[in-house]
Amino acid sequence: MISPNIEAFLLDHEDTFLTPADKLAVIIDTHNMDHAKLLLSHMTYSRVPVVTEDNHFFGTISLREIVQYQTENGLSDEELQQDIALIAKRDVVTVSEHYDLAEVLRKLVDESFLPVLGEEGEFLGIITRKSILKAINALVHNVEMVVKK
Repeated sequence: MISPNIEAFLLDHEDTFLTPADKLAVIIDTHNMDHAKLLLSHMTYSRVPVVTEDNHFFGTISLREIVQYQTENGLSDEELQQDIALIAKRDVVTVSEHYDLAEVLRKLVDESFLPVLGEEGEFLGIITRKSILKAINALVHNVEMVVKK
């Protein structure tokens, strides 16, 4: 259980936790691997969300997974025409839009980001470890004020 004062302080920064879906680079599950490889090679992210055409969360994909698949199957870039859904990671840790802060903190220990899903599985955005660490950084710089409440 998180101390009520600390939780209140962190939740005051909650609006900075979620990066909305419309501000993110995502890949559609029907994009082919060659297209996804090209996109990922020009991004600074190591893993990105994969969504369906109607914005439901499907999984995640990394450049490493595409290259590994390509190497294992001896495929040229031109031969990477399969849908990214074939190799996207599906067993992804997620949280609902009504997440619990302690749950987010526990899950972010092992994940760099958590996809946030609506009640129907729609992709709302992500909470990154970086965004939580920024809030914790603000907390440790204001701990006396928080504890005195």
